[in-house]
Amino acid sequence: MSKKKPFNELDGKTKLMVITSLTFLVLLGFFFLLGVFFLGMVGLFKLLGVSYESNRSLVLFGMLVFAVGFLFEALAKPIKASKVKKAGLQAIIAVDLLFTWVTVYIVDEIITGVTMHFWSQWIFALLLVAVDYAFDDRKIKREKLA
Repeated sequence: MSKKKPFNELDGKTKLMVITSLTFLVLLGFFFLLGVFFLGMVGLFKLLGVSYESNRSLVLFGMLVFAVGFLFEALAKPIKASKVKKAGLQAIIAVDLLFTWVTVYIVDEIITGVTMHFWSQWIFALLLVAVDYAFDDRKIKREKLA
């Protein structure tokens, strides 16, 4: 039987192999998630009738939705915390949906290579909010307790 050595006691060649293997696994996972996200967007945009000029414009659209959405999420927090919290979970979801639609609308106007219809923007925003609430059940529990 071989004894397990701590990482700092391994020789240089073994350390390099471990670090390279772990880096490769992390990058593989990261690129897999990006691929799933990209192919999901392509499929969703086909279903919604969204036209785009190139894959580059589609990737840029996705990156800008996250960047601008992060900014609008920061703007929506004080609104949800102040007046809307008293109205309940439906009002908070409505505020999230409105700010998400504004994000999608602004990014659609910025990226000229992607053309979305008005109803496509709302459906896309609704799906983003639904995914946000589905993967973060703490939001629903926290709002129900408040």
